Amino acid sequence: MSYLVLARKWRPQSFDEVIGQGHITRTLQNALSSNKVAHALLFSGPRGVGKTSVARIVAKALNCTQGPAPNPCNSCQICKEITSGSCVDVNEIDGASNRGIDEIRQLRDEIRFQPVLCRFRIYIIDEVHMLTNEAFNALLKTLEEPPAHAYFIFATTEPRKIPETIHSRCQHYEFRRLSESVLTEHLDRIVAKENLGLSHDATSLLAYQAQGSVRDSLSLLDQVVAYGARDYQEVCQALGVAGLSTIEALAEALLRSDTEKALALIHDVYEMGIDLQRLAKDLLHFLRDLAVIKKVDPKTGITITRFSKERISRLAESFSEIPFSIVIQAMEILASGLDDLYRSLTPRINLEILAMRICSITDFASMDELLEGIGKLLRIYEETDDQRGKSARINKNKEQKTDSHLGKEPADEDTVSEAAPSKEDSQTSAEEVVKRWPEFVEFVKGKSPGLGSVLDACLKVECLENGQIRGLCAEDVRGEMLCSQEKSSQIAGLASTYFNHPVNIKFVMDEKGCTFKPQKGKNGASSNRQKNSRQELINNPLVQEAINIFQARISNVTLYNRRNNKKTRS
Repeated sequence: MSYLVLARKWRPQSFDEVIGQGHITRTLQNALSSNKVAHALLFSGPRGVGKTSVARIVAKALNCTQGPAPNPCNSCQICKEITSGSCVDVNEIDGASNRGIDEIRQLRDEIRFQPVLCRFRIYIIDEVHMLTNEAFNALLKTLEEPPAHAYFIFATTEPRKIPETIHSRCQHYEFRRLSESVLTEHLDRIVAKENLGLSHDATSLLAYQAQGSVRDSLSLLDQVVAYGARDYQEVCQALGVAGLSTIEALAEALLRSDTEKALALIHDVYEMGIDLQRLAKDLLHFLRDLAVIKKVDPKTGITITRFSKERISRLAESFSEIPFSIVIQAMEILASGLDDLYRSLTPRINLEILAMRICSITDFASMDELLEGIGKLLRIYEETDDQRGKSARINKNKEQKTDSHLGKEPADEDTVSEAAPSKEDSQTSAEEVVKRWPEFVEFVKGKSPGLGSVLDACLKVECLENGQIRGLCAEDVRGEMLCSQEKSSQIAGLASTYFNHPVNIKFVMDEKGCTFKPQKGKNGASSNRQKNSRQELINNPLVQEAINIFQARISNVTLYNRRNNKKTRS
């Protein structure tokens, strides 16, 4: 007799033997006990978790000579025939190869006949999502009102591809992936009964590689048994994967920025012929478990990671000096590069690039450090503004004292602000401001160089009929700053101090409604201002302080024009 693989040999033959799907087996057993089994069942879930096996168990439980019963006897002739797949009344159909409308029409014709030996005719359609739309449509009426002697059981890994009209006519049962701990226990029982002599670490690795699939885990177990593996290292060699110690060493080298060791480990793994894509995936899972260990207590860590209590304690101690943020950044870099790694024709180079990027994490500032630097920069800016305000008040007091010493009456700020000059006086005062504007600009630069630099963005001023002064600003960053309420108020205050009367001034960048255009003087002042704007922005004290704080350099300067959404890059 030919060898029977473990996946077939250990296929569950009753509901009690099904592992990890208690939410489904309990429901079906209760339905069988009360004789309330739906005529159409839909089983969905990942591959190898028991969908077809449970469908066969349902077929046996319905047709067993001692049934319908919560569990088939597996000893009567009908149970044996269903188990061997030779029962004429239980039809297993592959939806991938029998997906057309002709096959479904044939099924619809056959279903009218009474069963030959069994109590019910049962149709199990595997991968039912592969049926064509025409085939699904041909099945609709029969599925909604089947004969009393017929049951349908559908199995699929892609329930979203099944039409809603079919889905609504079925009871849907969703199968789950098995946890690594449950799958490891199952493998340990099989290893003990088969006398295979594999360690718990080895079966744990098999469960991890199977990703929750019972069939895959048993297929891998068959593979390592054929290799003759007995311990963990031999299982790694048989499966062509890196051992946990290698992955841990690689993770430690990456997180400690040891580029030389990391590249050497990747080289060794490559020379061993281990799949680098699988190595990267296993490394990402290890970093995930490490991040979890750093954030949860050991008891919770045992539940949501694949490590034992002893290993969790050792890892927590070994990686205690590595900040949690570094682990997260390493995970992000690795996860973002996995797709490229899987598609790459040079996976080794791609993995080495990812490794060097992870090793360079400490060369870049973290988000917390950036936020701290920005906060420091803002505090310096606020302190500078306060100092400028104090200097302006001191200078104003000195000027008032000087005016009093010369016999002039000091200007009272409250009196100035509350005074209501006549229309003629306002017009005269405004004309005086326009006439002496260059002198005022030099005055502002002496008081506040930064504010004076911003004031250079005012290309021209004019006096309006109501005594208001309007200034046209250059369409750059300084112009936008000058048009802001804060800067306009500061300029108006300094102007009132300089001219000893209230000055009503408004800065605009929009030429709409203006009676003048920017004029270039003989010395090309407007052109020079545009040319020097880049250097002035670079020399801004706030910009220089930001360069010092972040240890940065200026690569380019972009001037934005908010009005027409143009930008100049230099």
